[in-house]
Amino acid sequence: MAAGNYIEAVEIIRRLEGGITRPFLCRASNHKHYVAKGLELPPTERITELLCARLANAFGLPIPEHGYIYIDPALLQYTPEVRRDLGPGDSFALAYVADAADLLYSQVKLVPAELQKAVFVFDYWLGNGDRQLSLLGGRPNLLMCSMESQLQLIDHNQAFKWPVDATVFSSTHVFGPNNRTWRLDLVDQVEYRQRMHDTAARFRDLCSDIPDEWCESIGATGLDNLLQEIESNLLRCQSDEFWSVLL
Repeated sequence: MAAGNYIEAVEIIRRLEGGITRPFLCRASNHKHYVAKGLELPPTERITELLCARLANAFGLPIPEHGYIYIDPALLQYTPEVRRDLGPGDSFALAYVADAADLLYSQVKLVPAELQKAVFVFDYWLGNGDRQLSLLGGRPNLLMCSMESQLQLIDHNQAFKWPVDATVFSSTHVFGPNNRTWRLDLVDQVEYRQRMHDTAARFRDLCSDIPDEWCESIGATGLDNLLQEIESNLLRCQSDEFWSVLL
């Protein structure tokens, strides 16, 4: 949903067992279905999910509709597990993609090279090392829609982990050198540097409606420190040092 767009869960359908965070599938007041993450994620990780989703969208990457969804306490009255792990109030919400499954290693080459580049650069920029895949398996945190072979980014609660070890990042990333035929060049640097600059310039606007209860959970000082750290690291894309490990 768009920033500030209010939606409310009207039904908690079931728990989704595929991911590490085991979120809940909900039906919302707008008649759509969402994957909701609440108390199973610390407040800082809910904020990270929200901001990364918005940054991905602003950067031009494919990501499901996202925002937050209100969970009425009445929905949790008779389900202790949902009350404990989802909880009442605002939860992070990502639109449920019914015809999608985790990207398989055999499908990596189906992803256009330009999109692979953009995801690789974006993850390094955001300090997100949690998109790993090899012949031995992994957790790509990417969905492939079966009908159109369209990629969707999900699960960013482990982003904003700086500093990034570039060697480890490259060797484990789903679109790292072991899984690709392309390489980044100076033309890519010019394009992505501008996209990063434009996206970073919007960062404070993307933070404008973080749910109050999430902010209160980490306190005003904690929130300010978190946002300052994120913003300062996003601006590193303007330095030659940032690009020296990617090219």
